[in-house]
Amino acid sequence: MKLLRKLNRVRRRHARNEDGNSTIEFVLIFPIFAFIIMGGYEIGYYTVSSSMLDRGLDRAVRDVRLGNMPNVTLQSLKAATCEYSRYVRKCEDNIHIALEPVDAWNFSRPTYIAECIDRSANVVPSTTFSDGGENELMLVRACVNVDPIFPTTWLGAAMQRTEGSGYAIVATSGFVNEPNS
Repeated sequence: MKLLRKLNRVRRRHARNEDGNSTIEFVLIFPIFAFIIMGGYEIGYYTVSSSMLDRGLDRAVRDVRLGNMPNVTLQSLKAATCEYSRYVRKCEDNIHIALEPVDAWNFSRPTYIAECIDRSANVVPSTTFSDGGENELMLVRACVNVDPIFPTTWLGAAMQRTEGSGYAIVATSGFVNEPNS
């Protein structure tokens, strides 16, 4: 009985003592705030990268339309797109572009949005890259695999991962080939 009374007295004495309360609150609440801040940064990075890829692809397609890129190859289109989309990390290593003519009168939506590079197997998908003919509607789709900055945050864990790791950022554009007269 004596032992229980002593333990009860010690417990009461420590229960009245308020030293360390702010430390306990900090330890419990700080990780939540850190998670929110890191997730917000991840959202910002993803949004900026997606916007810059859209901008880069549109600017590269504009160069093709205006004739500023007379010899359109996969490499030249990749280089122009990545040059215009500066904030996408390792763009030229991870971008895949498909350029294909589509029938403007009987348009059927492609079955997939865009093919991405499988970085785990180092395989590039086989897609069409054709510069098309005069007055032909061209569909351009670009996909870049981007690694998350904070992969353990709520956003990093929730976003859909593509084959070979990373998030897929996709941009789509279109143009009509002008007549060569």
